[in-house]
Amino acid sequence: MISLNSWWWPKRPTRVPRPATSWLVACVGAALFGVSALVLKTGKLSWDESLFRLLNQVPAAAAVLTPLSRLFLPGGVIVVVVLAVVYVVARTRSVLPVAAGAAAAGLAWVLAHVAKAIADRPRPYEVMAGAVLRQQPAHGTSFPSSHTAVTAAVVIALVPFLARPLAAAGIGYAVLVGWSRVYLGVHYPLDVLGGAGIGLAAGGVISLALGMLLRRAGRAENLQDAATGRGPPGPAPDRSAGQGQPRRPGPR
Repeated sequence: MISLNSWWWPKRPTRVPRPATSWLVACVGAALFGVSALVLKTGKLSWDESLFRLLNQVPAAAAVLTPLSRLFLPGGVIVVVVLAVVYVVARTRSVLPVAAGAAAAGLAWVLAHVAKAIADRPRPYEVMAGAVLRQQPAHGTSFPSSHTAVTAAVVIALVPFLARPLAAAGIGYAVLVGWSRVYLGVHYPLDVLGGAGIGLAAGGVISLALGMLLRRAGRAENLQDAATGRGPPGPAPDRSAGQGQPRRPGPR
């Protein structure tokens, strides 16, 4: 029979998130969303509308940017997320990254839609003259951007399982998703900032829980190894934190 540990814990070294780092990401995200919501409430949004026009009304570059922006539509985001999940599962031989990514996406989606219902901000193409809509009209309200929130949360949750170049590429993709929402005409820049804040907060919380889970599993494995000399398969040690380093040979 296949045990839970045989498919749950990663079989390759995982960069276990430090609690301080996860807390920092979550707090920065919460602060970013809070500031964005406060700015929206004050109604001083002339800069937001000006920046929207700058990023949205670029007809000379539309021939190049519009095909590129298709990669960041819902279908494109789903394809990228699925490919990333398949990669990390194959790389780590574990479903823990799937659970982390799904939890981050679900939390970010719920928070974003609660905020949408409260803010009730119209989409830019509904109220701004000259706004260019480059996709089908979007459902729901404008603030915050749920696409940005979910993408950022999933990327943060998967970073511990990704090679560093791919982790950087994932962060870059999340930034481009935010840009595309303005370019396509369905969100203001402030909506993207609010969505990024929710994504950072949700991803930070899941990252904190993930780190606690991996560290607890590592301690349990070490205790069992010490008692029996043979423990269950567990997460690979976090070498960046100094664990699992080879011992220096003693004096002869």
